[in-house]
Amino acid sequence: GVRKGLISGLGNMGPWGWFFCCLFLWYIAIPFYLIKRGELKMKAQEADRSSAKNEKLQKQSNSIERLEKLADLKNRGILSEEEFEKKKRETLQTV
Repeated sequence: GVRKGLISGLGNMGPWGWFFCCLFLWYIAIPFYLIKRGELKMKAQEADRSSAKNEKLQKQSNSIERLEKLADLKNRGILSEEEFEKKKRETLQTV
């Protein structure tokens, strides 16, 4: 082990000093965590809702873009009316 007195300052404690410092840390850290826990949970839920909302908006915008491309293909005569309706239903079901 390391002998006491090799370094100066706060680190120059024996095992009991370190034990009480760690114990004191727990007396501060745990109550602080318990006080802030509700706030942390709310922030996490807001982030989850925000990411879910962004994902839904991204899917909707991708669907709109795909429908626009399908309509353009139909207007140019590349897709028939039946093919267009089938692809449109498939696209709308994924939203």
